Amino acid sequence: MSIQASELKLYGSAVMPDDDSATAIGGAINTAIKMEFTDITPSGAVEMLSSASGDTTQTVTIYGRDSAGTIVSEVKTLNGVSVVSFTTTFERILKAVMSGAATGTVTIRKASAGATLITLEPGITQVRRPFYAVNTPESGSVTYYEKVFYKNTNGTLTLSSGVIKEAADPSGKVTFGLPATIDDTGTNGTGNNRQVAPSGITFNSSDKNIANGQNLTAGSAQGIWLALTLASTDAAAKTTYDLRCEGTTT
Repeated sequence: MSIQASELKLYGSAVMPDDDSATAIGGAINTAIKMEFTDITPSGAVEMLSSASGDTTQTVTIYGRDSAGTIVSEVKTLNGVSVVSFTTTFERILKAVMSGAATGTVTIRKASAGATLITLEPGITQVRRPFYAVNTPESGSVTYYEKVFYKNTNGTLTLSSGVIKEAADPSGKVTFGLPATIDDTGTNGTGNNRQVAPSGITFNSSDKNIANGQNLTAGSAQGIWLALTLASTDAAAKTTYDLRCEGTTT
């Protein structure tokens, strides 16, 4: 028996800012935040439904950008297994936030009955991308920092020879670094917003060994700091950054 790829899950951290006012970015893993979804292409509206008929009280707010680049949002209430339609046209999705955990799996898909974009499994209340609503500076460049985690959700098996890899970065603007211990709770420092680097982290695009002798034990997680550098000359871009967690099963 081996650890399945689906058991290596990418989660968020305790403090994931929507602007530059939040401080002490990062912290411990937050398993209610999932970092993986498929963006909408081409632009359009979305719809949602749950796999459980009793999910009728939770609201879901979807945030994104429209064709002009303006951040837009819309909130709707679940209606069990019945389809609920949103009317906003999204050019890209930034995050989806549910008011409380659902009993079933909530699916957000392109309207009507189109491709699945986001799933919020039981226990997940938010799906988002890092670097929410960042902007290029008026001059020079600025770097934003955010923390995510790869967790081994297998109940018994260890991922050995574990490595975190940058599988794709079409923009060439993102680098990453790893804390020295698994399950760490470090932040970028009291009073520091997302434009301040965490101490002791080396950022580049090279493969990096998971801490703990490259052993990601059952239920443990490797923190990953991401850095996005934007220059005043950069144009708006819709792109995807792809991290991978790889290893062998023992």
